[in-house]
Amino acid sequence: MLERAPNLHETVAVLIPVFNDDGRLGATLRSLDGQGVPIVVVIVDDGSTEPVVVRDEPSRYWEIVVLRHEVNRGIEHALNTGLEYIGRRGIPYVARLDNGDHCTPGRLSQQRAFLDAHPAVHLVGCAVEWRDDDGRSRFTRVFPTTHEAIVRALHHTTALIHPAVMFRSSVVRTAGMYSADYPAAEDLEFFCRIARRHRVANLAETLVVTRFDPAGVSVRRRRDQLRSTLRIQLAFFQPASWASYYGLLKTLGRFAIPYSWIVALKGLVSRRRRMAPA
Repeated sequence: MLERAPNLHETVAVLIPVFNDDGRLGATLRSLDGQGVPIVVVIVDDGSTEPVVVRDEPSRYWEIVVLRHEVNRGIEHALNTGLEYIGRRGIPYVARLDNGDHCTPGRLSQQRAFLDAHPAVHLVGCAVEWRDDDGRSRFTRVFPTTHEAIVRALHHTTALIHPAVMFRSSVVRTAGMYSADYPAAEDLEFFCRIARRHRVANLAETLVVTRFDPAGVSVRRRRDQLRSTLRIQLAFFQPASWASYYGLLKTLGRFAIPYSWIVALKGLVSRRRRMAPA
């Protein structure tokens, strides 16, 4: 265990669930260098065949904690194990990050500063870039920044990216923990519950680079994810909102659209955005 942060009220817990690390964890952790805030890295090893081991690196972190499930229980349970630990420690901010993803310099300090400056906001995300294992940019997504626009968008599209959000740990007391009832879409349901009770936001800057994995959850469990998304959209359906109707139709349509077409469209939109005059 490394030196502790001097002021717990300024500390950010970085919550990283891991199952069978494939050698990417070290680079993910190194991306936390120079974030400008005291950090407690909370790694939840969700029953890996070879237990996750992190060597102390005193120049980088105040503290690294590894929690372990003896068997694989799923990401929702891993995240809740981490949240329970963070709650017991009284750490006020939780930043999500996935194994294989990277923070840009200053991501954590920018998001914490935003929450400090906007006490009514309880969760903040950012724009995200996807890169493949060769380092090539596949696409970048920029999201609505205001609470009202995000709430409308959540009915029909992704408006917050899970490994790119920071939220106040106190939301667990009002919105609850992650639910295991929505396989492969636990983050969307969690965000909808938070946004129903608290204000949320996105920063316009690209602060997280996430790994584009052609065999990721969006491919391997696509139909499970779409079914869960439909159930979430129905649970949060608003009859007076056009976005609720559009969301249901859009999700139903995605059952018939190959994921490769969606990726190609995102790449085209990203290229056009980069080529557009400032």
